Amino acid sequence: MNPVLRRVGAVVTAAALITAGVVVPAHATEPGCDYEEPFTPFDVVSGDNPVVMQTSRVVELRASNKTRCAWGRISSGTTGEEIWTDRSNSDGSGYQGFLGHTRIDTGDSKHTEAFNNDNKLMRACGSSQGQIECTGWF
Repeated sequence: MNPVLRRVGAVVTAAALITAGVVVPAHATEPGCDYEEPFTPFDVVSGDNPVVMQTSRVVELRASNKTRCAWGRISSGTTGEEIWTDRSNSDGSGYQGFLGHTRIDTGDSKHTEAFNNDNKLMRACGSSQGQIECTGWF
């Protein structure tokens, strides 16, 4: 599936779930994943990383080449704002959304658990004040 169409689909799905008040359970960090030697990939497809939302929240995909894992982070936020990651094969098959879905509970930032991105594309998506933004795919 075209990455742009996937983004639109994910945004519509996320908006529907958030509007309906559905809580998607967070997942535990996948085996072998951690946050060692993190970096922010800038060479993403179909978008930017990080993304500054209209609400001034920053949505960022972080990654570790050492463990081949990635996670999402939202910062400059407020309690209740959300962050999650999506994962897909480069041809659009095997799409998995809302990985590590979590909300800011205290402070102004939160990150998801780390997920294996070996041979997969990943992105981070955040929700703030009813708006959803996603990074490009990395």
